[in-house]
Amino acid sequence: MSRTQENQKSTGSGEMTRNFPTDYFIPPDLQVYAGEIQNVLSHLLTEARLARFESVAKNRTRAIMPVFESTHHCHNISAVLRTADAFGFQDVSFVYNQPNMKFRTNDSVERGSSSWLTARRTASISSCATALKASGYKIFLVSLPSFARTAEHYNDCLPSFSSQQIGNDEFKQVVGTQRIALVSGNEKLGLSQEWAQYADGYLHVEMSGFVESLNVSVCSGILLHDLKARWINQCSSTELQNHEKTLLIEHWIAKSFPNARQVVERTHPHILPWFDFVRAGHFYQPFTEQR
Repeated sequence: MSRTQENQKSTGSGEMTRNFPTDYFIPPDLQVYAGEIQNVLSHLLTEARLARFESVAKNRTRAIMPVFESTHHCHNISAVLRTADAFGFQDVSFVYNQPNMKFRTNDSVERGSSSWLTARRTASISSCATALKASGYKIFLVSLPSFARTAEHYNDCLPSFSSQQIGNDEFKQVVGTQRIALVSGNEKLGLSQEWAQYADGYLHVEMSGFVESLNVSVCSGILLHDLKARWINQCSSTELQNHEKTLLIEHWIAKSFPNARQVVERTHPHILPWFDFVRAGHFYQPFTEQR
C-alpha cells in the first residue's frame, strides 16, 4: 500500500493528507509533484550549495520545538532563531493572543536563520497546546528554580528538572519516546497560568549568583544546548523522515532565488501550485486548518 493510500485510509480521502506523528502534510492533488522543484531549479545551484542543503537536512531534527508566548523583543527572538538553527532544530512556534502583536527579527542578530526554519503562529495557548499534543509532544515549561513568574502548578504536581538533569532516568521515564516542546514566556510577565493544564513538566537552569533570572534568549539557548547534548544525541530516531527532508530541501531551494517563480512559470508552469505551496511553507500548519 502506498503512503497516499495509507493516509487516505486513516484520514478519509477528502481530508488533507497527514502522516502521523509528523504535522508536515501535502494535499493529495499536489503529492505527485514532490521533488519537482529540485529537478527544475537544481541547475541554478552549485554542487556545493546543494550538498550543503542535503547535509543540513540530514542533521535536522523535529524532536525539540521552542515555543514562545507573547515574546516581542526582536533581539531575543532573533537570538533564539539563530540558536535553534545552529543546533539543528527545525520548527519554532509563537503564541500571540493579541492580533496586532507580531514577532520582529533583527538581521544583524539572526543572520538569516529565520529563512531556514519553519515557524508557526497560533492565536491562543489552547490551540497551540492542542496541536502540540496531537503532534506527539510533551510540553515542558521553562521556569525559574523558585517557580516565580511561572504558572502556579508546582513541582509537587509536575516533575521538574534542571538543565543538568536532562537525560537522567527520571527524565527518560517522563518523556519516553515523545518529542519535547520547550515553552518560554513573555520577557516581563512570564508564562500564563493556562499552560498549567497542558504541561507535562518544568525545565530550568540552575543559578548560583545574585541574579534571579536569565534573559529569555540566554535561558533558551542553555536549555536547547543541553537538550541537544544530553537528550537528542542519546536518541536513535530523531532524524527527519525522508519526505520531510525532501520538503525542506525544496523549500530552501524555492526561497533561494528571487526569480525562482518566474523560472518555474516560464519552463514548468504546471508545477506552480506546488512551488507556491512549498515556498510559502504551507506544509507546516496546525492540524485543524483545512485547505
